[in-house]
Amino acid sequence: MFRSKRRQIVTPQSEHLKLVGTLAMLWGNHQFDHPPIENKSMISGMGLHDRGYGYLDNSPIGGMTAEEWLPIARRGFNMPCSDVVADAIVKYHIRRLASSDPSETRKALTVEFSQAIDNYLDQHHLSKTLFDRMDRITDLLDRLSFEFCFDAPASGSISIFPRNGEDTEVNVQYHVEDGEINIDPWPFSVDEHKGYLVAYQMEGYPERLDPVILPYKLKKK
Repeated sequence: MFRSKRRQIVTPQSEHLKLVGTLAMLWGNHQFDHPPIENKSMISGMGLHDRGYGYLDNSPIGGMTAEEWLPIARRGFNMPCSDVVADAIVKYHIRRLASSDPSETRKALTVEFSQAIDNYLDQHHLSKTLFDRMDRITDLLDRLSFEFCFDAPASGSISIFPRNGEDTEVNVQYHVEDGEINIDPWPFSVDEHKGYLVAYQMEGYPERLDPVILPYKLKKK
């Protein structure tokens, strides 16, 4: 779950995932190619990228110990999935999270996950280059939702390969503040998009649910 940095509310991982899946559904336009996979696989993989938490989780992002995070990461990485493309997208994301920490435990986990991914790609005849590139998109969409769920102003950028089969990279910049998610250059198929997530008052969560609606607007920077 995400604890707001400004008020006493929390957003569960399931809502965070819903926004990422929505952004994946909207990906692609005349400047940014849709990856050469089925749209349902992209939505499923990116929309379930942290599938190890459950629906109303009580595991605070940024507030867990290594002992708390490791079983969640393993559960998400190893969870069976009938869509091998979506499954590979998830495995890539969790491996990237493992690699973000320099501790010896996380280094060993990254090696373990990398070997498993290589075997998985070979087993299902999947392209490493393709999934390396798509993981950049997962990272971007995850960060957009991540910052929105933390409920505080944030900016950043991710380098993306906008064209399938080309090696030119584009730096996509974003700013998230007061319910607006601004991006430049614009990688989506619509000019703007509005939606909402459901957060909850922190007191009593998750045993007692006091919903809070978080509207958002996705628009050009």
